[in-house]
Amino acid sequence: MAEAPEAPEAPEAMETSEQSVEELLKEREQWMEERSRLREEVELLKNRVAKLSRGESKNLVDAQTQTEKEGEPTGGYSAAPEDGLRGVLTRMLQSPQDEALQLSGIEQLFAQQTQAGAAQMESSPQLHQSLEVAIAIFVHHQSNWTLLLKASQFLSVLLAEPAAQQLLPQAQLQQAAQAVLAASVALLEKTAGLSSAQATPNPTKLFTWLLSLLSLLLPNLESWLRQRKQSEEFVQSLLHGVVSRLLAASELPPEALILKGVQLLPLLPMETWIQQICLDSGAIHSFALVKQRLAKRGGTESGEDFTLSKAVQSAIRGVFSGNLELCSWALSDAFVGDTFVCIEVLDELQSLEQQRRGTFRRLESEFDVISKVMSLWAFHQRQTLEDPEPGKCSSLAVLKKAAFLLQGVMLRLPPQKLLARIEEFQESEVLVRIALATIHSNAQLRLQMAVNYAENNVIPVMVACLQLLLRGYEIEGGAPTTPEVEVAFELFGDDRLPVDGWSYIAYCLEVCLHVLSHWSCTKLAAPKAPEVLDPGAAPVRLASAGVVDVLAELIDAPAAGVELRGQPPTALVQKACETLQALFERNGHICLFCMKHYAEVKQILLVGCDSIVADPLSNHPEMQQEAIDLFTSAFEKFAMKDERLSRKLLKALTVLFESSYQLVVWFLQQHPLRALAELQSLDAHIEAVRAVARAGYWSAEDAPLLPDCVAALTGTMLDAVEGHLDFSKPPSGSGRRVVDLTEAEEIAASCTASVLHLMLIDPSPPTVQQCLARSLGKRPRDGDDLPPLEEAEGSSSEEAVNTLMKIMQVFPSSDRLQMNCQHILTSLPWGVRFAESVPSQVDEFRICEWQVSAHTRWPASFTISSCDKWRLRL
Repeated sequence: MAEAPEAPEAPEAMETSEQSVEELLKEREQWMEERSRLREEVELLKNRVAKLSRGESKNLVDAQTQTEKEGEPTGGYSAAPEDGLRGVLTRMLQSPQDEALQLSGIEQLFAQQTQAGAAQMESSPQLHQSLEVAIAIFVHHQSNWTLLLKASQFLSVLLAEPAAQQLLPQAQLQQAAQAVLAASVALLEKTAGLSSAQATPNPTKLFTWLLSLLSLLLPNLESWLRQRKQSEEFVQSLLHGVVSRLLAASELPPEALILKGVQLLPLLPMETWIQQICLDSGAIHSFALVKQRLAKRGGTESGEDFTLSKAVQSAIRGVFSGNLELCSWALSDAFVGDTFVCIEVLDELQSLEQQRRGTFRRLESEFDVISKVMSLWAFHQRQTLEDPEPGKCSSLAVLKKAAFLLQGVMLRLPPQKLLARIEEFQESEVLVRIALATIHSNAQLRLQMAVNYAENNVIPVMVACLQLLLRGYEIEGGAPTTPEVEVAFELFGDDRLPVDGWSYIAYCLEVCLHVLSHWSCTKLAAPKAPEVLDPGAAPVRLASAGVVDVLAELIDAPAAGVELRGQPPTALVQKACETLQALFERNGHICLFCMKHYAEVKQILLVGCDSIVADPLSNHPEMQQEAIDLFTSAFEKFAMKDERLSRKLLKALTVLFESSYQLVVWFLQQHPLRALAELQSLDAHIEAVRAVARAGYWSAEDAPLLPDCVAALTGTMLDAVEGHLDFSKPPSGSGRRVVDLTEAEEIAASCTASVLHLMLIDPSPPTVQQCLARSLGKRPRDGDDLPPLEEAEGSSSEEAVNTLMKIMQVFPSSDRLQMNCQHILTSLPWGVRFAESVPSQVDEFRICEWQVSAHTRWPASFTISSCDKWRLRL
């Protein structure tokens, strides 16, 4: 059988192998660089050893012979063999201008140093003299690059010896550093327009040794460098004349040399004035350019690139370390375009807050960091969105770190200060979003804002945020577009900063609910009930700020007259309804006003109905009347469209009518059935009539209202049956509506039941019977008043009985109406006398006589069938 082909490697395995190859290549490059460096050093040491072995003894003998013959020193060698190294140092110090002597002497010193080290100099002044010799060469022979190179190599070996710098005085080390720096500046000036190929020896190699010398000297000069008066000139020359000039050269130096210059900055003590000089010298801008050049190469960084990148990062971080003033200054126009510098500064500010609590508060109070970060955000947001690949843009990292810094600063600010900053930047959606996310993530902060709502101005700030966020979803002509802020937040991919604006709207509503809840608790705990329209109350402030307009737009945007580019989430709509309900429940005046203003928004009507049911505004009859007019008109509008809303409206009407007898009388008087249109519903009238039957008692204070109430009930009943009493005649008055027989029966039954209930709870009997007899008697024309009870007492009873009998005749199959009318008949005085005067005609049924009182018991023998026979006999 043929072998099956091998399965292709999985993508994960391929990625792992690629990473392994890259790591091996990087390691190989590092080893190659190290090998080349070691080869160079070995070759240099071999040459020196060969020279010493061939010519040292001969030179010493020749020098001794020459000295004996002439009787005076040559200046290149010691006077006698036993003098050795001491003589060489003496001659070099005596003739510092002699280049040949200095060159040969430095070679001897270097050979001696590499062979014996600095240990033999510890008990002698030779170490000090060697340093003086090197300093003299740097001072007097700045044009002789070969001699400078030899001196740099010798001094590097000398200072690299263990404990060598500790044995040397600070003054000599300072002189050495100054001499090396002066030579470096002179070398840079001479090689400004000269290429490396035109110079001999290579100036790059010489400059590398000079920078290495400075790297060895600076750590031991820390105490001197901290004294500004003594070392400011040296620091200025180092940064302006060496580091900045090296990195700003027209011909870019090798990266190894750049690395040497970058590594000098962390060796300086980061005093405030030194950090300022670093910024003034332009070194930071140069470092940023180096970092950008390394980033543009792409791919995996080699070992040298990685080392240089880390050195640049360390240098920049050190310049801004612990200096809030420089950090805040860097975030403004100074380094706003240097992405790498901005990232390092933002990281430094974050670390400073971890090291010293209160750093963020100081940043905001002294340096206005929020304004600076917002300017930084505007620049880098534009850079990110204009980039062909925004997800890979370096400015995106700046935006992320800026957002986290803003969150940290806002979290440390007092609530009142935070709200003031939000109000200051209320047109900046970025800051509003970040601030709301910060408030949402901290429950204590939300509580503090709610508790001090009267002082910290939280209500208008939150409403302004709601309005700003909703404007981003409103369509004002043209096709809807996605805001730039949402695009930037989408690139973040951070759950703490949601992309859509609906989440931040929900955060605002949470704060509003907290404010209302806190206000409710304080109102309950207050010894005296606050005024209904207290301008300092939270519901009044919220309504005045315009929160209801925002809620209406969220709940039903088309009904509120707004078109949105997206439908709000269901959870947000529910939260908006909760906020509206909490607002309405805490103030009925606001509820009524908003329902009148948004009569087309069904959800507002639903919430308003529930609020009126909870608080029927019993102490404000005028507002109750407005509510009834509003609910009746809304019922006419939505009765056939929304069954749920219709039930809510009827329930609210029922509660209002049950809360006040006067309200029932007013409604029945101001809205008589005869004034209704042909298709207008009678549900409100039915609820008003039924509300009387549900009254528990009728107080003595309300007794004067009884005549009007009975008259209103009777008039409503008669209006309902008008047109059915005599089919040969139309209703009185032209164009008057004839109520449907079913609706008329419902109203008549409800009216009779309410009248019977009033008889039972009559506080001053027999007022209800008298009023009923008068009202059922001769009906007054429109605009006329009923006759006084004394005048109508005689004749009205008989007319009332006749009217009731006619009503019973209209609805012969209505059991409840027949029963109610029978009870009313037996309660009227004329009805009782009529039964006594014609006993033979009513012998088939019995009518018991009783006194009408509040404890009347209705006769069980009075049945519908007997009533029918009685009506036929009459």
